[in-house]
Amino acid sequence: MTRVISLFLLCSLSAYVASDQIVVGALQKIFPYAAAAKVKTLTTNVNKQTTIAKAKTAVKNWVPKNWKAANAKPDAKNQLSKQAYAQNKALTFIDYRYSLKKYINYLYNQAISTKYLTKAEANNMKTMFWAADTKANNNYTVTCQTFMMEAMQKIKKTPTIQDSVTDLTGKFAKANAKDYANLQWTL
Repeated sequence: MTRVISLFLLCSLSAYVASDQIVVGALQKIFPYAAAAKVKTLTTNVNKQTTIAKAKTAVKNWVPKNWKAANAKPDAKNQLSKQAYAQNKALTFIDYRYSLKKYINYLYNQAISTKYLTKAEANNMKTMFWAADTKANNNYTVTCQTFMMEAMQKIKKTPTIQDSVTDLTGKFAKANAKDYANLQWTL
């Protein structure tokens, strides 16, 4: 029985840790002319990195040989057909993802420390957010809309979860201006 519980906890932990990862679809949008298998390899490699610098190095090393498949016919009107532009977008995407993790951890910690949410409720909200993020292919706008709709159904408190998140976001922006600016990343 102990083995089963340990195995369950290990599987749950690995699923939780992986939940905040970059999905293949997100990098495929940045590198639309690259071979899908190469983008999948890049995504896996970037997700293994533990620092921004290492993740950016993985991108910089990958781009010269892989950003465009041999048979790809880039559209000159698409900025992503330019290697330097696509690489810069990927590098700023890495900044955005690390800032997003910091922001979500901030919301999580504040929700618990202010006793707005119990630890169990905060864990549930964090899991819901990362699930919405995965479904939205790491699209922040869609993720936030999906998450907020689901969260408002589950958390019925005063102030509302939306008001609390808005308040905490303002505090995060003041304390972490660069990270907040990174959250505005768009393709």
